[in-house]
Amino acid sequence: MQAIATDSTGILPLVAVAILCGAAALLGWLPLSLPSRVIHDIVDVGNCTSKQPGTRDMYLCSARVGAMTMAGPIVTIGVLFLLRAPITRGAQRLTDRTPANARFLVAPAVATLLFTIPWAGAHYKTSGQSGILPQTVFPAVVGLFTFAVTRWGPALQRRLLRFFDARDRVPGLLRLMAATVLPALVALVITNEDRVSDSAMKEQFVVLLALLTGYLALAPRSGTLAGGARALLGRRPPTTSP
Repeated sequence: MQAIATDSTGILPLVAVAILCGAAALLGWLPLSLPSRVIHDIVDVGNCTSKQPGTRDMYLCSARVGAMTMAGPIVTIGVLFLLRAPITRGAQRLTDRTPANARFLVAPAVATLLFTIPWAGAHYKTSGQSGILPQTVFPAVVGLFTFAVTRWGPALQRRLLRFFDARDRVPGLLRLMAATVLPALVALVITNEDRVSDSAMKEQFVVLLALLTGYLALAPRSGTLAGGARALLGRRPPTTSP
């Protein structure tokens, strides 16, 4: 493990993170989808089989069914948000108890598992679909992104110095809005069909776009992405990465 952790290229740690996060997403798919599935069973989602494709009624019905289908994952995200403090403390305790050479795996693994909870909840009936990756493995992308930002984020910011200098002159709230609105607009454009095709591919693409725009808009010059978001909202300054 020491040889992997000390690899100067970052390739070996990246491979280790990919394997661990992929396994975590796959093994956690069923148990982590349970909260959303329970809520889904309680909520009457309905269907739009009686509606004519392309009509206003069909559009409104699809929007309602989509919103009801997402009720479970949305509630789950809300609960995770409320529990963010104990989750953070637990992740820190786990990091402290992990051997030093393996600590780089903890944050990506935790990020993967947290994203798997709403993702699996929203897609447990379509778990056999594939887009960029199989739906059951896709949450690993969030873990890989977490590792990449930690490992190569500072170097990327040095290469894009002019961009980040210009970005920092834009009010924080506008940056936050841009990071939110751009992926949403892209999602609306690419799914503007009577019957959405390649849904898994499009969903995954939007998630990747949201990760990218979120990083470019919110990443602080030092510290964590989450810390940068909190700073933009005036809650507290970014924390320095270890």
